[in-house]
Amino acid sequence: MNPKVLSMFHNAKIFLSSEELKELALCIDKEFGKIKVQKEKEPMPLENWTQESVTEYLLATHFKKKSKA
Repeated sequence: MNPKVLSMFHNAKIFLSSEELKELALCIDKEFGKIKVQKEKEPMPLENWTQESVTEYLLATHFKKKSKA
């Protein structure tokens, strides 16, 4: 976090009540919108590390033909 923003946050925690902090958070959300956090995709484990299973997995996922739209 930016040091300037961190300083303002600590000052707000000191000088504002919990209700005022919630009101401030709502105002910030309205003004700038909520930050969307994306989940990281978990890698799909391969059951067998044989040549056939790896080839089948890659053909099914990575080497698809791109459709022309």
